[in-house]
Amino acid sequence: MPPRWLSSSLSPSRAHRRSVLLAAALAALGGWHLLLRGQGRGVPLICDEGEYAVAARVWSSGGLPYRDAFSQKPPMILFIYRAASALSSSPESPRAAAAVAGLLTMLAMFLCAPRAWSAAGRLAGPAAFAALSAIPVGDFGFPANTETFVNLFAALSALAVLRDAPFWAGLAAGAALTTKQTAAWIALGFWAIAVVGRRGPRARAALRYAAGAAIFPATWAAYFAARGAWGYYWSQAWSGNARYASVLLMTGAIGSQLRWFATSIAPKFLIFSLPALGLAGWSLRGLKAGPERPAETLAVVWFGAAIAAALTGLFLFPHYFVVAAPPLALAAACGVERLAPRRRRAAWTALAALALWPAAMSPALFFSPDARARGLALLYPNPLFETKVLGEEIGRHAAPGDRLHVFGSESALFVYSGLAPATRHTYCYALTLFPKDASGWHKEMAALAASPPHFVVFSTQRLSTIITSRLGQAYRDAMIAFLAGRYRYDGAMIVRPSLAVPAYKPASARELPSFAAQDRLLLFVRR
Repeated sequence: MPPRWLSSSLSPSRAHRRSVLLAAALAALGGWHLLLRGQGRGVPLICDEGEYAVAARVWSSGGLPYRDAFSQKPPMILFIYRAASALSSSPESPRAAAAVAGLLTMLAMFLCAPRAWSAAGRLAGPAAFAALSAIPVGDFGFPANTETFVNLFAALSALAVLRDAPFWAGLAAGAALTTKQTAAWIALGFWAIAVVGRRGPRARAALRYAAGAAIFPATWAAYFAARGAWGYYWSQAWSGNARYASVLLMTGAIGSQLRWFATSIAPKFLIFSLPALGLAGWSLRGLKAGPERPAETLAVVWFGAAIAAALTGLFLFPHYFVVAAPPLALAAACGVERLAPRRRRAAWTALAALALWPAAMSPALFFSPDARARGLALLYPNPLFETKVLGEEIGRHAAPGDRLHVFGSESALFVYSGLAPATRHTYCYALTLFPKDASGWHKEMAALAASPPHFVVFSTQRLSTIITSRLGQAYRDAMIAFLAGRYRYDGAMIVRPSLAVPAYKPASARELPSFAAQDRLLLFVRR
């Protein structure tokens, strides 16, 4: 039986009528969430989406992630991309999966609210999440990133915690962990509530939570071990990812990253989240954490774990903070419920503010019909449209069996060109940002020399190649020498903050590539 705090005392007829109205309101909020995520309509894939998409395509073509396509992310996100591509060949199919994940997260947030709560309180969590998870800050609000799916699994785990179901809480937490490694903080926080914070026997709950949490990690480990790729899996998704998370410490770049976040990203987050933050603070006023306040306690622990996850490594990219949207939404819902008994109108006003505030702050970023304008405002100087145009240009001139190599982070080139990668590295910063030694790029160059691809794209963007070491510089110089000996320069995409649709600029007969010029994607074709 569910705990008494989840029950409702309404009569059957009133309960049915209320259920119908709540379902209609929840559906409307779902539509609003899809409309807000539409800020990304017409905007090409970002680099992370390209990475996951090409790894999933290699997997579905008989290859294996990690062994045949380098990736730092756990396999669940690649599995989701593979499933999405099986349902639709559209490059945007994973974004449809992300939208569905968002809707399911809203449903889980709704179910996290006790049935005895007011209608405004029960709807406030989904309303807040609909807006908070679609804030128009960089790559936060619309891509099919790992955090979107972590949110779904975390919300399901939170629901199981509130329903006193430790096995299912652990199972969902394990799914989150195998979607992104930093979900370990959330899994640990939920364990603290489901086991340490419970009133009943703890040993059995701990065993159930651990058993559930182990299922997904153990299954994926067994799968890659059975396929003979355990070493690749471990070295990339786990030990290698830990090295990536510590790269700012190794390079000494933490100060500049913190300044960038504090001056550019954090103020936007605060502005777009003001109603939710205010209501979350109100929900905790004068309260003590504990079993008597399960929703509030869970929201606080969940939010703290989500912030710890976002801060891990201190890269502070906007999409890392998507994981904070559900717990902040739950905390805001608790604040609305505190208003509801005596201030019903204020509670409904607060719910409307939660849903509408971000769109009111920046309607152009949500609703402008010009995808190029939205893409530039959100993600310039990332060459999203340039990557799409160049990929399609390559695809038009490619023959069956041709392959592509990219020196940069524009993995979406493989998606838009339809070509297979020439090596298992579909982006270069694993060899330029945090290499252990020179063996990595030596192997990469040997693979290219043994089987030269027909096309090579060389990015001159610093944020694309992320060269922070002498090893990275050596790899870049070796790549330039490789191109000079075997390839002709065909042309370039120049990345500009212009609203005009970018066009491919073919090279003249004697034109030489400018590797020193910034913001270019240079195309080379094998002689």
